[in-house]
Amino acid sequence: MAKQQRTIVGENLTPTLLKELGGVDKFPRTPAGFQPDGNWTNKYRIWTCHGYRESSNENVGSLRITRRVDSKKTFILEVHQEIVQTDELINVIEGKIKCRNDKLASPVEWRLSSRFAGPNSKIISELSSRNHGVATESVTSTTSDWALFEVVQRLAFDKRSSLKFDLLEGMSLSKLGHRLFYRGSYPMKTDGQSIPLHCFVQLGSGILPYEYWLDDRHRLLAVISMNKAYILDQ
Repeated sequence: MAKQQRTIVGENLTPTLLKELGGVDKFPRTPAGFQPDGNWTNKYRIWTCHGYRESSNENVGSLRITRRVDSKKTFILEVHQEIVQTDELINVIEGKIKCRNDKLASPVEWRLSSRFAGPNSKIISELSSRNHGVATESVTSTTSDWALFEVVQRLAFDKRSSLKFDLLEGMSLSKLGHRLFYRGSYPMKTDGQSIPLHCFVQLGSGILPYEYWLDDRHRLLAVISMNKAYILDQ
C-alpha cells in the first residue's frame, strides 16, 4: 500500500490558506440590512488544522452569537457553543451577557451554563456547572472573548484604531494587558474575483495571538488563532 503523502502546512492560517485546505470555499454574503450595532446573529464552525495539508483537518464544533439591542446604554449577547472533546464528549456552553454599549462591550451581568454529554447524548451531571456574575460600575476597561466578536465589527478600518483592555476569558478567568489593533486590508480570491478582507490583531498575556477577519461591511467572517479557526457559516 502506498504511503499517504503528508505535507506540513508550514505557515500561519489565513482566510486564503483556509480555502486551500478546504476549510472554506467562500464566505456567506452579508445581508443588506446588516448593522454592527443592531440586531444580528452570526453562526460559526470551529475548525482545526493538525499541521498537514492533506488530512486531519476537521470541524470540531460550532459557535452562535446573537446581538440584541436592550436599551440605549446596553445590549444582550446570547452565546451557544458546542465543542467535541476527547472520547467523543461534547461540551455545550450557553450564555446570556448584558453589555454596556461602549467601545469594549464591557460586561454588566452574565449567566452561563456548561454541560457535557457522552457518545450516547446522556448528560454527565457531575460535570455540569452554572455561573452568574455582576460587574461593578467601575469595570469599563474589561471585555470578554465572546464580546470581542461583537466589538471588532464596530471598529474603523484605520491603523489608528486600537483598544487596550483586560480580558475576561469564558466570563471567569481574568487576563490583563491586552490590545486590539487594525493591521490592514488583504485580498482573497473567490469566484474568480479578488475581495478585500480586513484584519485586526489581538495580543495579550495568557493567550496566543488572534486575528479577526472582516468584509467591507464590517461583518466578522473568521477568527483565527494558531491552528484553530471560527468560520462564518451564515
